[in-house]
Amino acid sequence: MEAAGHRLAAEVEILCAHPATADALDLVEEAILVWDDLSGHLRDAYDITRTEPEEIADPLVGAHRDLCERLDLDPAEIAERLNRLVACCHNDTLDVDGYADLLGAQADTITSPT
Repeated sequence: MEAAGHRLAAEVEILCAHPATADALDLVEEAILVWDDLSGHLRDAYDITRTEPEEIADPLVGAHRDLCERLDLDPAEIAERLNRLVACCHNDTLDVDGYADLLGAQADTITSPT
């Protein structure tokens, strides 16, 4: 799982080296969801892992934030996308605090994970 996570982060980095597109943003969101699922297993095996889940999550979330900024998305659209991700991420993969400057007043519309 650790190797898969590192490959996933590397692929996202390559993807983000290209011009920003809505399709790229969708793919990064899918990568975040995949990693969230995998990281749950990694957290369960904490005693034998060499990689902290955040080592993969942080670059993925950073790429997502960067694409949102490069695409100049409206704060309401960013909030909508984040709410969808938060609803599906059950392993604390997504830290929405890093989006505060992009969200502005929309930051209050982000729902907490249940």
